[in-house]
Parts: sequence; structure tokens; C-alpha cells
Amino acid sequence: MKINLTGLKRLQAKLSKIENLDPTLLLASWADTMESDNRKGVLAGLDKDGNPLKPVTYRPKGPTVRIGAKSAGRFRNHATRKGVFGGFGPMAAGLHNNLTRGEYEQLTGPPLAPRGAFSRVVTNFATTIVQTGPRTWSVVAGWREVVTVKGKPFLAKAFATRDLRGVRPEGLEKARKAFVAWARDMIKFSG
Repeated sequence: MKINLTGLKRLQAKLSKIENLDPTLLLASWADTMESDNRKGVLAGLDKDGNPLKPVTYRPKGPTVRIGAKSAGRFRNHATRKGVFGGFGPMAAGLHNNLTRGEYEQLTGPPLAPRGAFSRVVTNFATTIVQTGPRTWSVVAGWREVVTVKGKPFLAKAFATRDLRGVRPEGLEKARKAFVAWARDMIKFSG
């Protein structure tokens, strides 16, 4: 049996030229995917696995407030800033962008995101790219400054029943496709 290895040898030659890959664009794409996945998943009320979160039973109560395109009018100019919606009145929410219990109970957002897109699980989600070794990089993600009025983190406790930590299946597939496209480009343009 004869096997023609010409194509394989050509591929090996191209791969041997790839010594110092620059994964910056891929990692930036993954960071964007993670941020988009977090926002989309949180607003859809989905956990890290893409399953519906356990619903909340203690809100909304009394007059409800929907934070959306119309009802967030005074906050619209700041929608891209982190943690902008702090309550209904000046300093009503206290420190660290917390809501009073009364404010919280009026909101209609999904679990862990009472203010919808203005909730800290959306606005305070951040990613960073780190190089952990000579040829090892990671995209690290998490929530910054999501704390109680006293400055204590509380998301870990909330994640015991409604876990948002991770990339949902749809986001993972998008990241996989980005990797395949990046790898093809590296092979294609290396030779």
C-alpha cells in the first residue's frame, strides 16, 4: 500500500514555522464572548449551563419598576458605565450601588439581576487577559465590587442556588468557532 504524504509534509512544514504565536486577537475575542454571554445569559435568567435560574418569590412587591429603554430614561446616558443605577433617589441606595429593601422589592428583573441590564452582575462583570507562562495565556473573568453596604462580597453565597460562574453552551460554541478560525489563519498565513 502506498500513501502520499505530500500534503501532510507541507502542513508539518507550515506548523514548524509557527513558533511564537500571538493569541491576543483570539483572547480578546474570547473576552468579548464571555462578556456577551454573561449579559445575555443573566438577562435571560439562565445559569452557567444555560438552564433557567430558580425564580425569585420575594419580588416584585407593591408598585413595580421596570428598568428598560423607557423607564431608565434618566440613566440612559450612562448605560455603558459600570454600576450606574444606584437607586431611585439621591443616595437612596447607600454604598457600593446597593438598593434599599423597598427599592429592591419593586424591581422586575430576572433572578440576581433585579435592575436588568443595570444590575451589578452585568455591569460589574469584567475580563482580563493574563500570561501565565512563556506560552500560556488565560482569559480570567469575574465580578468586581459586588458587595453589601458593609463592603462584604455576597455573590458566592448567591451562586450556591443560582450559579452564573462559567460560559454557557452557546458561548462555548462561539469561542470554539473563534479558535478554529484563528488556528486556520495562523496556519494559512505562516507559510
